[in-house]
Amino acid sequence: MGDSMSQASQSLPQHRIRVLLVDDHTVMRAGTRRILEDEPDIEVVGEAGDGAEALRLTDELAPDLIALDIGMPGMDGIRMCQALHARGSAPRILVLTGHDKEGYVRALRQLGVQGYLLKSAGPDELVEAIRAIHAGKEVFSSSIARFLRDDGASGAPRLTRKEREMLLAVAQGLKNQEIADEQSISLNTVEFHMRNLFMKLGATSRADAVIRAQRLGWIDLPNTHE
Repeated sequence: MGDSMSQASQSLPQHRIRVLLVDDHTVMRAGTRRILEDEPDIEVVGEAGDGAEALRLTDELAPDLIALDIGMPGMDGIRMCQALHARGSAPRILVLTGHDKEGYVRALRQLGVQGYLLKSAGPDELVEAIRAIHAGKEVFSSSIARFLRDDGASGAPRLTRKEREMLLAVAQGLKNQEIADEQSISLNTVEFHMRNLFMKLGATSRADAVIRAQRLGWIDLPNTHE
């Protein structure tokens, strides 16, 4: 009996992957938990319904990986990733969402997200993604990966012509209303393009957007005020 107990203990994983589930839909969290609890090497250590609660639980529980939705009330998934990114060290992150917009993908990758799966992914795909990301790999749904194929090694986001115009205006210190007046467009239109610009750059402020654009070689700050 002692030998069988020893063999059973040896078959258990030495370290289970500690996962924090973050989604405002209780049913979605429950379904994901059921899938992961069947895996001997994965442990769900906590659940959160918004980004602020998730940050608190991240500090309290120290998960290895966060499975994170984007659209949530209060602090959404992008803002949470920005907060984690600003810390300089964070658990690995798998975005698990229904959003397949290119802007989201690029912004979150800029923020260090290692994986991006759609909620339509099967249970096996989810489990294997968690294992791969924990092992240091990147995992993106096939429908998402197409956004990243043309980026090359730099991973630089692609901006539309209007977004580049917004970027130059921001670098010149113009406010949204001033941009709207100068380009003869509505304030709502400016704000729409500005949100997309910030999302693609992963920027948290206008100054941050300019700094990131300068690093990519898109603007030359000494010349933008001439």
